[in-house]
Amino acid sequence: MNGDDFVDQIQDVQKRVAELQEDASQLPLQQKSRLTESLERLTTALRDLQVAEEAIRLLLSAVQQSRDSIIITTAHLNPPGPEIVYVNPAFSEMTGYDTHEVLGKTPRILQGSDTDRNLLDDLRQHLEDGEPFHGEAINYRKDGTEFYVEWNITPIRNVNQQVTHFVAIQRNISDRKQLEVEREYLLEQEHSARNQAEAANRTKDEFLATLSHELRTPLTPILGWSKVLQTKKLPQAKLQEALATIEQNAKRQAQLVDDLLDLSRIVQGKLSLDLTKVNLSEPIAAALETVRPAADAKSIAIATQFAVSDAIVLGDAGRLQQIVWNLLSNAIKFTPTSGKVKVKLSVRDASTPHSLAEITVCDTGKGIDPNFLPYVFDRFRQEDSSITRQFGGLGLGLSLVRQLVEAHGGTIAAESAGVGKGATFTVRLPLIAQSIEPDPEPPADLKFHLQNVRVLIVEDEPSTLQFLAFLLEQEGAIVTAMPSASDALEHLKRSPFDLLISDIAMQEMDGYKLIEQVRSLDSCSDSLPDSNAKIPAIALTAYTAQSEHDQAISVGFQQHLAKPIEPEALIHAAAIALGRPVNAIT
Repeated sequence: MNGDDFVDQIQDVQKRVAELQEDASQLPLQQKSRLTESLERLTTALRDLQVAEEAIRLLLSAVQQSRDSIIITTAHLNPPGPEIVYVNPAFSEMTGYDTHEVLGKTPRILQGSDTDRNLLDDLRQHLEDGEPFHGEAINYRKDGTEFYVEWNITPIRNVNQQVTHFVAIQRNISDRKQLEVEREYLLEQEHSARNQAEAANRTKDEFLATLSHELRTPLTPILGWSKVLQTKKLPQAKLQEALATIEQNAKRQAQLVDDLLDLSRIVQGKLSLDLTKVNLSEPIAAALETVRPAADAKSIAIATQFAVSDAIVLGDAGRLQQIVWNLLSNAIKFTPTSGKVKVKLSVRDASTPHSLAEITVCDTGKGIDPNFLPYVFDRFRQEDSSITRQFGGLGLGLSLVRQLVEAHGGTIAAESAGVGKGATFTVRLPLIAQSIEPDPEPPADLKFHLQNVRVLIVEDEPSTLQFLAFLLEQEGAIVTAMPSASDALEHLKRSPFDLLISDIAMQEMDGYKLIEQVRSLDSCSDSLPDSNAKIPAIALTAYTAQSEHDQAISVGFQQHLAKPIEPEALIHAAAIALGRPVNAIT
């Protein structure tokens, strides 16, 4: 019987009561009074019943229209468990089950492998104790997909306070859970980014402190020995030691600057290679020659094992030497006195088109902690701060090595059995056809001097100008030294010269404008000596990028040298700029 039928029956009863009240007028007074009283009580009861029915209808409508899933079960907790006796439409919409599919079943049909078993045990305990329960769980739809729900389960008691049913209100909170997951992810990302930023700041501070230390340390012997040399009281043996120390520490500072510049180029993607055919035995030999004094000072034996005499790659000879030099320098730095360093050159997969040259540098030094090994090629990373103080360095060398190796299409790997057990670094580079010979190098023992060559030097830094003039005069050149480009132009208009050497970064007029004016004077000045219009020119600059080299050549210089200037390099560049080995001596 539905609600409307019930209302109709009440109305029929009320109509009959009214009829009885009319008929009661014919009864004796006493009977009439009793009947009237009974009919009034019945009318009141019917009215209350109608109000209750309307409340029930309202409640049922609210349950039916609720957007939350509502389930009513029996109170039998023992197996097979409580049975579902009612579900509202929202339940079907949420789970995909029709009403007839779940009536008589237990709520376990909504549970699955990811439903929290501890939560279910807690739920059962609350229900056994007749207590409400609130919780969040994973449920499963009819199609097997999972969703998150928030449970509010309440026991229903009869007039005797006995639990007869449970009503469960379930709300789908999947969207909220997804937002919580995303929020947690964002918080983790923010936390990670903050930690990385703090680590980067610490690394920056440590790097700047180390940089200050590394730049200042060589200044002590340089400035100290310079002061002592000015006294002119040193015996000859000590004089040579002082000069060697000054040179060694100056080169150390130059290497630091070069490493920083290389790092800057790599970060900006501007690292360029001068690719030629290179026999790897040559840059290895050059690097060995460079580090041998440092090895001898610690009585470290350097052994070589070349399984092949020719391992030809397409590469930048200078950069390849830098790779090997860095690895050897590290090996010597971290190997104790009387230790051993070994360099090996071999070929892998020689019979295949993808054969590789393999350079191995191993040592008997302090080794690498296994926990640090994955980070050994990271820039600015050193095993701990004490290493920086004990062994020096900026933590750039191995990072630069990896970048240079990868720029050559190769790979590098580090191995170590642990602390105190030495380390091995292996570089692999792709070989090119063995039939292709490497580019010829000039004879190593060829030397040049510049007897009677008229050289005009332009440099606005007095000490550098004085040094360059002295160096060239020692080689027999006739030197005119000018502190500015304008002074140099005046001399070029009056006197013939064989060679122009000019700094680039100068005040008033830079080297680029100077060479442009020198070249343009050919057609507009009758007073300019004929030889000066096309005078060979060498550019000197502390800017070492490839773009600087290219610009210098494009505006009219024949050679480009980066500071600091090596004497041999300057003499050799002068000979090339002049187009001949000047008075070559072999």
